[in-house]
Amino acid sequence: MYFPRNPANVEQDHPKLGSLAIIGHMTAKTCRLWVRMYCAAKWWLVVTESPLQGDLDTLDGLNVDAFVAQQAANPVFCQAKNIGTATDNTVVFNVTGLQAGRKYYYAVIADLADAERIPRRTEIGHQGKKFFHALPANLNNLTFGYFSCHDPFSSVSHSEGAWPLYYQTMVNRNGLFSIGGGDQVYIDTNDKEDMYSAWDWLGDYKNAIIQAFSENGELKKPELISYFAEVYRTYYRLYWNFPNLKKTFQRFPTYMIWDDHEIMDGWGSYTRQERSKLLNRFFQDDDEATNDQLIQLMFEAAKQVYFEYQHSHNPKTPVSLKPEDNEDCQWDYSFRMGDHGFYVLDMRGHHDYERHEDGTALLGAKQMQRVLEWLDDASQRCKSLFIVSPVPVVHWGVLVSMMDIGSVKDDLRDEWEHDTNHKERNILLDAMLKCSHDQGCPVTVLSGDVHSASVYQLENRDKFPNAKVFNATSSAISRKPAPAKAEMLIRSTGNINGYEGGYATRLYALSGQHNFLMVNTNLEDGTASVSVDLYWPAGDDGELTQKRIKLTGE
Repeated sequence: MYFPRNPANVEQDHPKLGSLAIIGHMTAKTCRLWVRMYCAAKWWLVVTESPLQGDLDTLDGLNVDAFVAQQAANPVFCQAKNIGTATDNTVVFNVTGLQAGRKYYYAVIADLADAERIPRRTEIGHQGKKFFHALPANLNNLTFGYFSCHDPFSSVSHSEGAWPLYYQTMVNRNGLFSIGGGDQVYIDTNDKEDMYSAWDWLGDYKNAIIQAFSENGELKKPELISYFAEVYRTYYRLYWNFPNLKKTFQRFPTYMIWDDHEIMDGWGSYTRQERSKLLNRFFQDDDEATNDQLIQLMFEAAKQVYFEYQHSHNPKTPVSLKPEDNEDCQWDYSFRMGDHGFYVLDMRGHHDYERHEDGTALLGAKQMQRVLEWLDDASQRCKSLFIVSPVPVVHWGVLVSMMDIGSVKDDLRDEWEHDTNHKERNILLDAMLKCSHDQGCPVTVLSGDVHSASVYQLENRDKFPNAKVFNATSSAISRKPAPAKAEMLIRSTGNINGYEGGYATRLYALSGQHNFLMVNTNLEDGTASVSVDLYWPAGDDGELTQKRIKLTGE
């Protein structure tokens, strides 16, 4: 049976990404700037205080450092890196020498040695000048964006969804940075004919792949991981080749975390036996042990490509791409913006439904310990706290456990509200509420995943009467949203099932529309006020609609 030996060569109905920059983790003095280039070469990143001038096609036959030395643009950073196919032509530059609040221009330019095969040497920053701002010195007041669930291929029109509105809102509101809260790509695309699911592909071509990548009855694992990585890279290059997404990534610092669709729908929410059966096909060799190996090797590839395209420009954490080091990989991370603290939870890297009786299925014991320690420490040093939980703490309510059957089983087991996750959820709820109650700082959880939106206040009035804890969910920015009638299924105000004394007050709910959040924080007299603005396109012309929900403060 034929199967493509090089997935990158598979003809697609849609163009793939060539070159792109992403402004990553930012401070007042440094920036992690990620680039993906259309070809392997020695590429220079040049950061200046004003745009480069002159012939940016040829650089007058000079090497980059010599050309920049002649400029009046006041170069701040100039560094070359050999960018190659081992990382799909991606690399991160660690930019230094910035000053708080200043505007900087950047360009990515080919080395003189590659000039003959790269005639236009300035690839990024040639005509459309690219720039970013270093973090300001005063971070008392923040406005930042939050989005999730990017799948422009889920609708017939292949719409960018709310991305044009998101980019323009970030510009108009002077958004400081963005958080991508999961599902930045969809490897599994619900059987769309023009965007084939990678997992359907694996099931269909399983026998041919096993035959091609076996030796002496054993799978050649390193070769298969490399092969599967090419599959995942192809999806990233298809999904990220949209104008307003690229404009956003190239201008505003963007923090990211994965959810299931960067790996596989419902990753971690199947038992091992259930998962191995997903590759079963008629007229195929359905050996569950081999299926299980293939699925684990796909995860290894997903992990590698997630690091290449997303995690590498987040704040650094201990990560190894060796399969034997998976248990010690840390994908969760924290960062600070002045007196505002942020913790981004990883709900996929260590997600294992079969650990639910131990209360460690979603985060794992090590990550839970890290976030508990962070809450204890950050609450004493920060005035407001934000926790990114890709899946909402509350949204669907008791229906999650009642409907745990059939094809939706994995989606519902993903949820904190599923009864098998209550033990773990209650530890996190207690910690957040206690932190806010004891220290007086608001805690806001930001979530996505559910293709609709909601905002809740979370309480335990008997144990933590002074706590101010909220869960704001926004989804999806371009994935086909849940139908408008799904709003009836979003939980109303009432007790939190399985959490004694817990109560959730619904402040807002929306379904049937693409949407995103802008989060606003203000510090006055040492007290933080927090509000969220939910935006969505509405009306005959898709005009921007805004709903502000005040969480704390006047």
